[in-house]
Amino acid sequence: MNKESLKNYIQEISCLLKDNAKKAKLDADNPKEGDVDYNTGYLMAYHEVIAIMKNQAPVFDLEQKDIGLADIEPERDLV
Repeated sequence: MNKESLKNYIQEISCLLKDNAKKAKLDADNPKEGDVDYNTGYLMAYHEVIAIMKNQAPVFDLEQKDIGLADIEPERDLV
């Protein structure tokens, strides 16, 4: 596997995760009757995944912009 393929893969996954997390945030903020707990838990899962990815990036000497996560802050955007 070459580095460019890996970089593209991580960027694409990050983009998909952010899109899904933003949809989960909308659902959590505007729940249908009976969906409150599910939507909140679903959003919390995305919050955790994105927070872990952002926190681990420096450990591997990766810039958040290079992995597509510079424009999202879990504590600001996913709470």
